[in-house]
Amino acid sequence: MFADYYFRSFPEDDGERSRNVEARNLFSHIDFVTLNRVKPQEIYITNLCNDQLTPAPRGKRVLITEEHALKGLSHIEWLLEQYPTIEYVLTMSLQTNYWLQKLGFYGDDEKFIEEAQPRRKGLEDMSAPFYQPVNGKAFESICGNIYNAKNHPVKVIPILAAKDYPLKGRNEELYTEAYEKIRNSFRK
Repeated sequence: MFADYYFRSFPEDDGERSRNVEARNLFSHIDFVTLNRVKPQEIYITNLCNDQLTPAPRGKRVLITEEHALKGLSHIEWLLEQYPTIEYVLTMSLQTNYWLQKLGFYGDDEKFIEEAQPRRKGLEDMSAPFYQPVNGKAFESICGNIYNAKNHPVKVIPILAAKDYPLKGRNEELYTEAYEKIRNSFRK
């Protein structure tokens, strides 16, 4: 993520400009979901994995190993302890939500975990491992739900990755109702 680019002036350099646009899309996405109740300065953004991983083959998703997911979850839990005012954890991507549920951070939906787990094909790829879920539609079953974290007083809200915002095409059909459910929770 390039969230810090949001707070910078719009750059001249093409690479810097694309990062700035990504950051703006990320914050627009969060503004939309939360009805602008959470201000950019109040947001802490991190990845589940901030380490270098083996690049995936072209067109595939990078695989976060369980070891790296455990390390990332430990970091997230440390952040929640350090910043007890955090109320929401917005979790983006199928793989991130898979690991957070599998490792016991939130939820206990065995069907979701089974469908979101990495296929053996991606795990055993000799050129480079990659993440391919058993069922690529597994995210549909959790998006729109609001969960309680198991060991922290925060709400966990699965949302699409920032690159999928604004909703359009197939995502608009699949997730408009889920997003309205989330937005309605912020109206209260």
